[in-house]
Amino acid sequence: MTEKINLRIGYPKMKHFKLSFLLLIVLNAACNSQNIKPNANIKTNTIKLQQVADTAYDNEIWEDVIKYYSKLTNKTPDDARAWYRIGNAYAHLNQTKSAIDAYQTALAINPNDTMILHNMGIIQLQESTKTFTILKEYTDDNDPLNIRSRLVINAISILLHKDFKIKIEN
Repeated sequence: MTEKINLRIGYPKMKHFKLSFLLLIVLNAACNSQNIKPNANIKTNTIKLQQVADTAYDNEIWEDVIKYYSKLTNKTPDDARAWYRIGNAYAHLNQTKSAIDAYQTALAINPNDTMILHNMGIIQLQESTKTFTILKEYTDDNDPLNIRSRLVINAISILLHKDFKIKIEN
């Protein structure tokens, strides 16, 4: 007798469970069919965004370069080229700290990229010049630190404005 009672109690629970499960499946199917963009559209949008960003870069519209490549890095954060170009745009706008940040992000993705390393080094030299210029302003002309700051500023200036010609031997 006890077994029959348990079976009768279990049967309505099982029926309720099946109905709940069926309802859950139907609702899930309905939610999944709502306006979901296929991967092809996302890829197409990324390609178009890349083209707009490249055009801004080619035309040297630096604010737009930052805007569009930043949107691109939101979609593809491991794109070292995009981060590199953001760094270049900030460099052209004399926003050296932002340029360095972008170059560092690019280097974290691609640590052996020599162009990223080169451009970051140039920007860091420019930033160093700013520091030594401030030092020069706060010291007397005869102060050894003032003299050293002038020498460093001149040396960096020569480096930044010198054409590098490398002789390649076979």
